[in-house]
Amino acid sequence: MFSDLRFAFRQLLKNPGFTAVAVLTLALGIGANTAIFSIVDAVLLRPLPYPQAEKIVSLSEVNKQGNQITFAEPNFLDVHARNHTLAAAAQYNMQLTTVLGGSEPVRTRVAYVSGDFYKALGVQPTIGRSFLSAEAKTGGQPVAVVSQGYWQRLLGSRKDLAATPIRLGDRSYTVVGVMPQSFNFPKDAEIWLPIEVFPPSQSRTAHGRRVIARLREGVTLVEARAELSALGKQLKQEHGTNVDLVDIATLPLQEALVGEVSQSLWVILAAVGLLLLVACTNVANLLLAQATARRREFAVRTALGATRWRLARQFIAENLLLALLAGAVGVLLSFGSVAALVALNQGNLPRADEISVDARALAFTLALSALVAVALGLVPLLRFGGRAAQAGLKEAARGQSASATSQRMRATLALTQVALTLVLLLGAGLLIKSFIKVLEIDPGFRTESAVAMELSLNDEPPQRRASFYQQVLERLAVLPGVTAVGGVNGLPMVGGGADGQFLMDNNPALKGYGEFRVASPGYFKAMGIRLLRGRLFDQSDGPQTPQVALISEALQRQYWPNEDPLGKGIQYGNMDGDTHLLQVVGVVSDVREFGLEAKAQPTVYVHYLQRPRQAWGFAIVARTQGDVKALIPAMRSAVQALSRDVATNFRTLDQIFSSSLNKRRFSLVIFGSFAAVALLLATLGIYGVTAYAVAQRTQELGIRLALGAQVSDVLRLVIAQGMKAVLLGIVMGLGGAFALTRLIAHLLFEVSATDPLTFAVVASLLIFVALLACYFPARRATRVDPMEALRCE
Repeated sequence: MFSDLRFAFRQLLKNPGFTAVAVLTLALGIGANTAIFSIVDAVLLRPLPYPQAEKIVSLSEVNKQGNQITFAEPNFLDVHARNHTLAAAAQYNMQLTTVLGGSEPVRTRVAYVSGDFYKALGVQPTIGRSFLSAEAKTGGQPVAVVSQGYWQRLLGSRKDLAATPIRLGDRSYTVVGVMPQSFNFPKDAEIWLPIEVFPPSQSRTAHGRRVIARLREGVTLVEARAELSALGKQLKQEHGTNVDLVDIATLPLQEALVGEVSQSLWVILAAVGLLLLVACTNVANLLLAQATARRREFAVRTALGATRWRLARQFIAENLLLALLAGAVGVLLSFGSVAALVALNQGNLPRADEISVDARALAFTLALSALVAVALGLVPLLRFGGRAAQAGLKEAARGQSASATSQRMRATLALTQVALTLVLLLGAGLLIKSFIKVLEIDPGFRTESAVAMELSLNDEPPQRRASFYQQVLERLAVLPGVTAVGGVNGLPMVGGGADGQFLMDNNPALKGYGEFRVASPGYFKAMGIRLLRGRLFDQSDGPQTPQVALISEALQRQYWPNEDPLGKGIQYGNMDGDTHLLQVVGVVSDVREFGLEAKAQPTVYVHYLQRPRQAWGFAIVARTQGDVKALIPAMRSAVQALSRDVATNFRTLDQIFSSSLNKRRFSLVIFGSFAAVALLLATLGIYGVTAYAVAQRTQELGIRLALGAQVSDVLRLVIAQGMKAVLLGIVMGLGGAFALTRLIAHLLFEVSATDPLTFAVVASLLIFVALLACYFPARRATRVDPMEALRCE
């Protein structure tokens, strides 16, 4: 084998052009596979970084529509008390809030967790401790656990944790523990507080609590599902219409975290596998040309006694060296590719912090390179391994051109390449059409010339929060260039806000369900949300006036489809304990709160001065006539003039809108990149096959021209021969695509997986590119000198 590798190394040095093209082609395929495998491995294949992670589950309520929703706190407390299959169960939620007490004010993610949180995950702080039972209760001592990053960055890595308390609003918390560096649950949380220090909610229809649990020893997932499902049905029987749940869903935590991403990543892994096959067929065609040029060598070796296995070993050694070089280059490419893909998804990919090109990915690349080497090593063997030595020697001595068998093999590889490329192009085409369909949807607000400033005063008394927001709004309204300014407790497309059940006209028999938003009077003008009927909030509405509400068009359609909703009453007390009746004074256009692809949800808007309790965090939107980014420093200064302890975060509405498309853009860019590379390789493959065929038929074409054939005749002859394989490959690709594109149906939006227009456009594109690839070698064939061809004869 060492001798074979040494000989293979000399062969590669002898043909530097072939080596460079083959290594680069394979490196693209291997590098892309390594990058995607690194993501799939980190997100889907590796267990979660917790002890006995397979025993950790996620619980959700299931409503009558079959949708999984977050828990209402009383329902969780009942499940926690009554179950016999869970060793620990914890509820939690998370908020983005301003935290003081460190080296500087920061706006960070704070998780409010119940007592069993650390037990359910099986993780404890590496420094200090978690919450004591005496602390995790109403009126308990305010304590906090922080992440190692927060401890190092803002607390100076002090061992004496109690020496640097942190402050949220007007409440000070003693730091009692620091979590391990690798701990990241909930995602991006940096501070954990006991949720029990706050009075428990009494509403069984005010949702917002996420739940995790750990199964008891000896309890299977099936047993836990059965018991918890029965508990859900029991709660429904006990409380009837006072609860939304009809069942409880129990999923392994890893499955709950990856969600729909799982299916998408497997599809992308399959797509990158197709790209590697395209690269391999391209290199196989190059190898076949090389083998044909070395036919005398193979014939002599066979005549001297070389067995089929001996030739195969030499072929595999040569290709193993080639594949290992390509694998090394591919790994270098994969480092940049993984970073680019994670950045492209902008934090929407679960477990993104665990993604890297590690030892497992390198082992995958090594195994993949070896597999490619073996597969490519068989190509020359199929062509020459079984031929008789005498026949090979005679053919080589006469200098005969490649046989029809060799040409058929090259054509077969080319049509395979075309078929695989067509499948990738169709996938990319369907995703592009879906993306265009998504962009055609009206988000319900105008994105240009507006910036959002997010801030929070979570632990301040509600009226003090509202007063602070009012002062900020007044200061921003007079800034130069500002045409409108307003605030809301949850911006569209960022996953904020709350939802819950309401009563119509305060009648318990007339219940509705919708989003709950706390907004200021100028919010609708600042966002460009249209008023359809009635009026907006105005300066006449205040803390001491009757409470008013605006509703979305979707809510009117669902609950008052044939009535005028103005003057109707809504009681939304389960959201914040305020049972004052809200009078509907206006109807506004729908806003796509959860992205363009999600239906517009029924929404109730309340005045921030009348219902300030839900306005923990507030996003203030300012619309300007000038440069949006130039407005940001003035907005920050306006807040700091009132309080230097409030951290702010700025994003333009264009950025928010663009971020909402990240998941779709992620799949589109990956498929599009794979398809573009595959198209390039297929074009080179078709060109190579046609050019090789022209070179082999030089004498024949010269004789045809000498005997009176027209240039157009030769063009048609060469192009027709090249296009036969292309058209057959397209037919095969279309057949495969009808079956395979259904795998990406979940990635499509208002587009069929077998959309005829997309199929026709992609097939036409591939035919056009193939014609160009065939035309240039055919054009060269028409320039054959007939006299040279006859002299050779």
